[in-house]
Order: sequence, then C-alpha cells, then structure tokens
Amino acid sequence: EIRTPLSLIGMFAETLETGRVTSEDKKQEYYSIISKETSRLSRIVNRILNFSQLEPSKKRFSFEPIQLNDLYRTIQETYFHHLQDKGFTLKFEPSEDLGLIQGDREAISEAIINLLDNAVKYSHDKKHITVKTGRDFNFRYIEVTDEGIGIAKKHHSEIFEQFFRAPAGDIHTTKGSGLGLTLVKKIMEAHHGQVTVESSPGKGSTFRLKFPVLKEESHAI
Repeated sequence: EIRTPLSLIGMFAETLETGRVTSEDKKQEYYSIISKETSRLSRIVNRILNFSQLEPSKKRFSFEPIQLNDLYRTIQETYFHHLQDKGFTLKFEPSEDLGLIQGDREAISEAIINLLDNAVKYSHDKKHITVKTGRDFNFRYIEVTDEGIGIAKKHHSEIFEQFFRAPAGDIHTTKGSGLGLTLVKKIMEAHHGQVTVESSPGKGSTFRLKFPVLKEESHAI
C-alpha cells in the first residue's frame, strides 16, 4: 500500500520536472494528485506508527472527560470535505443526553477516523454514511454505518486480527493494510471498551465503539 502513493508521487513529480507538461490545467491536475497521494501516504505511515505504539507499554494515553458528540463534531469539521470530494453524503444522529466518558481524545479520534475511512473504502454506488451516538446500559457509544459491500458473519471476529482482509467480494480491488480495525480494537481495549460489528454481504456495515461511562455519571443513572 505504501508503494502505490510513492510511485505516483515520483512519476508525476518527474513529469513536471522535465518540463514536458505545458498546459497549466494539466500542471494543476498533477500537483493535485501529488498532494492527495502525499496525504494518503501520511495517513498510512501514521497508522503504522500508531499501531506500533499500541504494543504493550509503548503507548501512553492521556485520559480526560470527553463528550462524544463534541469530539465527533470536531472530527466532522475536518473530515467533511474529504467525504464530499469522494461523493459521499453524511448524516449525524446525536443522542443529546449522553453524559461523559473517560478517554484519550487523540486515540478515540483515530478510531473514529479509521471507521470513516473504511466506510469510504468499501462503499461503491451507495455513498451514504450515518454516524450515531447513544446509550447502551452503562456504556456510551458512537457508531458508523455505511451502505457498502458488507462482511460475511464468519469473518466478523477475524477482521480485527492483524493484517486480515476478508477473502470474498470486491475487497481485493480496494487498497488496505489490514491494520485499521486491529488499531481500533487495541484502542478500545485500552479504554476498557468494546468494538462490535453488524454486517452482511451487500447490506453494508455498522461498527460501534462502546465506552464505559464515567463513574460519577453512572451513579446518576
């Protein structure tokens, strides 16, 4: 997955450097491709680095009270244009009586962005994503639902394993490292939470991140 953006960046940079491209429109197109592939490469490298840091005793989390709706709205502000560029519509359905969880803001953001990235990767014609927050007993959750290719039930536990990619359907036409969901699982374990999936082939997927509620909040329930 790292090779592809590197090759594209090198190819288009070399083409521009030789001066063979004289059209300003073409130059802008090539600059845009280089920029997008650089961003893509950065995301891949960051994912690998974050994954390596989550090995035992390497990652230090900074826990603080977090309101999931506020955290997601911050993510949406920066991620929304990326989804628009890909032709997606996005709907947010917040639960207003959510309370607080205890978590690492950066790590939880990384987990949510991974789920959004997957929703984009594995959706084809039906480009719609719904994000929802809510209560589940003494847990608070945020979930991401897509209308993509879906995952067979027999692979629901395997998809969280390191480097695993489901062997069926159109998944092999989609680039991926097989690290994203493993990273999400490790982040949730560090938060004493859970990640669950509901999915079937051709009917999309829903990934839910469940966080224990703050002790003060649970006493008030």
